[in-house]
Amino acid sequence: MHEILRSLFSWIPAQNAAVTSHGLAAASLTSPEFLLACAPLMVLCVLSVIPLWARLNDSPWIFAITHSLPFFLLTFQDSLGDAGQVIDGVGARYHMSEPLASLAHYWFFRLLHEPFNIGAKEAIAWSTRAGGVLYVFFIAQVSLRLYPDLSPTRRLLHRLLFLTAGVSLLTYGYVENPPLALLGEQLWICATLVFLNKPSYLNAILTAAALSLATATHGRAGFLFPALALALIIPRGSIVTRALRLITGCSAYFGLLAGLVGYIFYIEPNHISGGHYGNVTGGGNRQMFVALSTIITRDHWEPYIRSLLIAGGILAPVGLVRLITMWRNLSGLDLWCAGYLLADLTFLLLWEFDYGPYLDWDLVFSSVVPLILLASRVLVPSRAPAVLLLPFLLITVYLTNTYAVMANGAPLSPTLVTRSGPPMTTGPCAQEGLLRTYFEDPLLTQPISSPESDVPHHEYGPGGVHIPNPGRPVGATFDGFIKISEAGRYRFFLIGQRNVRMRIGDRTVVDKWIDYEWRVGAEREIRFDTPGNYPIRIEFYTANQGFPLMLEIESARYPRRKITINDVCHD
Repeated sequence: MHEILRSLFSWIPAQNAAVTSHGLAAASLTSPEFLLACAPLMVLCVLSVIPLWARLNDSPWIFAITHSLPFFLLTFQDSLGDAGQVIDGVGARYHMSEPLASLAHYWFFRLLHEPFNIGAKEAIAWSTRAGGVLYVFFIAQVSLRLYPDLSPTRRLLHRLLFLTAGVSLLTYGYVENPPLALLGEQLWICATLVFLNKPSYLNAILTAAALSLATATHGRAGFLFPALALALIIPRGSIVTRALRLITGCSAYFGLLAGLVGYIFYIEPNHISGGHYGNVTGGGNRQMFVALSTIITRDHWEPYIRSLLIAGGILAPVGLVRLITMWRNLSGLDLWCAGYLLADLTFLLLWEFDYGPYLDWDLVFSSVVPLILLASRVLVPSRAPAVLLLPFLLITVYLTNTYAVMANGAPLSPTLVTRSGPPMTTGPCAQEGLLRTYFEDPLLTQPISSPESDVPHHEYGPGGVHIPNPGRPVGATFDGFIKISEAGRYRFFLIGQRNVRMRIGDRTVVDKWIDYEWRVGAEREIRFDTPGNYPIRIEFYTANQGFPLMLEIESARYPRRKITINDVCHD
């Protein structure tokens, strides 16, 4: 199995071999942590073959309650890239690439932070969990629209396809804005099914409004507009009727977006973060689209197509089967599904990803939705017993959780607050700061400096703190104690580059030794039962010559602030 997975993940370009090896080792079925991450979805898949359970969960709200449990049982993964910016920006209402998502994060943070000592990451987690409940609710509604004459067991199969494939991974596995857009996308799918069945002007407006909601939540959904336009002209009618439906829907779609943007610019411009355009004009490289000549090159399109297949597990190829066979007896719904997939693939192929499909994996995982929808059109109406389709679901759970390990560096863990071990009971801890030593090897065994007192909050490299051997990789260890003045729940924020690890007391709270040049952020909560000096050790290693190492702390008693030399000590 590992060799098969290794060949799959070797498809993704620029992926360090050490990352693959570490990820596959962590995603072993003999690993209790990995099995625990997979268990909630696996249990729900196994229950699906029980007719009584299927009948109970045929109600969309009951399904939403029972099948959103994984979002609450598992923690959100550590932030890579944009998610760190989202966590830092929860104090501003609007980021103009995803204004409604940032608005949701903002209000959850405002409502939870001070009264409940909830940090930025957890506030975003709760807003995304709320979105996850609505997401599975709309999945259930879609299944009722698609398969009104099938049994509850078959409709439950449709719903589980979306929970086991990579789409669900976004919802409880990545602290960012695409998860909230997915519920809008499912609402749009449901509204489109209603419109195709009853193509009134009111339903055209509702369909356009649903996609407008998804677009305002995350800009990627705007690339689905051609599929919206296609849906508006598919139902029967004269050329004038179809044109009027198209004009009505387009007016509703763009009008709602323009109204929101106008309100923000003219009423609340002081709440905009990330500039007026955010990354609307492109990613971090400020280039929205690749050159058309680039799209046809194999080095460009092949990684995205292969990443889609991994993100969708073994469901994605089934979706492709439907795409090939639907043309023998084409329906309006099939035609819309094909347009939906084409619009999403256009986004993947045109968009200039900053770091490729591996590190921009949230966008790749979002784009697996039309493939799963097509797979549903093959599997759900089939005569294959549900028990025979169960392996499809379980293998997909395994694949998508393996991908989560690749990007996260570790399996998703239960949502529990770590309790520290006991504080140091003896020793003077007489020197301020931590004892810092620089190293030149990733194992941190070959020191290139003498131990000195330092604080782990610096910009390193050009313009920052000088490091030995400029132009070469560097690592460091910080050892000593952190002073906890009173018992309670504390929150630590650690930002580093490529490889970062932190241990407090007898707990390793951050282990992001991913060996990939990417800025890593981690937010961790620890409960200290007694005040005192607790052992702390921080390690990093990077080849980047301009990077940060920043440690900050927060509690109910004081706001987030950087660690100072007075907060730590060593012997």
